[in-house]
Amino acid sequence: MNRLADLIEKHRDELAKLESLDNGKPMHIANAADVQLTINHYRYFAGWADKIHGETLPSNGPYFSYTKKDPVGVVG
Repeated sequence: MNRLADLIEKHRDELAKLESLDNGKPMHIANAADVQLTINHYRYFAGWADKIHGETLPSNGPYFSYTKKDPVGVVG
């Protein structure tokens, strides 16, 4: 995912032009908003790949509640 973000960043002007042609948005807004937010999202989610952990949740009564995030593979 980081590699994809790098490629988007490398070709950001071309992608901003395509986005501008696709929806009529000014190119500088497509570049600053759409392309940059796409890069940010890919980098954010790529960062989660090595941060999988569980946590204990507060509960009433003699119970032990926790969450554990397990990767399940590619989901689309």
